[in-house]
Amino acid sequence: MNLVEAEEVGPVEGDAPLVTAPRPPHRRVSVSLLFTLTVLIGTVVAIYVAFPNRHNVLLTEAIDRHREPPVWELQGPTSGELRAWVLGFAGKEPPLPPISTVKGASRIVVLDRDAALMRLTLGEDDVTYLCQRARGIAPAYSDRTDGELRAYAWRKGPFTCVAVGPTATADRWHAAFK
Repeated sequence: MNLVEAEEVGPVEGDAPLVTAPRPPHRRVSVSLLFTLTVLIGTVVAIYVAFPNRHNVLLTEAIDRHREPPVWELQGPTSGELRAWVLGFAGKEPPLPPISTVKGASRIVVLDRDAALMRLTLGEDDVTYLCQRARGIAPAYSDRTDGELRAYAWRKGPFTCVAVGPTATADRWHAAFK
């Protein structure tokens, strides 16, 4: 079968029509496949380059703040003061740390959202507690050991909570958050 090109300037009346052979079907498919793969691979690469990986950012931030705590907005607050302070920016029913001695609390910004950072004393251990309203999909539970520190992160309702303390006594202080 031959293909007649519609855009070609035709022969003068009486001349034979210009006829070209059709494109083989496999060439059409391979060009289409190559174009599709190029677009898909380019899109995936652009996403990974444009949007950084955000896995366990709260864990990393809590570990960093445990090593270098900020200047505390609240020094030694009572449980009522702490609850009112957290309700002011975290919203309804934030998960507060267990009953313990709170040395200090500060509001920090992680991933462009407010988070509550607190330093607690549980027994003999200093533990950092970080709480933030979660967006998107976050793991239900994760943990990390970073040198002499152990960090645990978990979801509680619409919040993600992180506790960081010494690895040597992690079983003892982590039990207070369960």
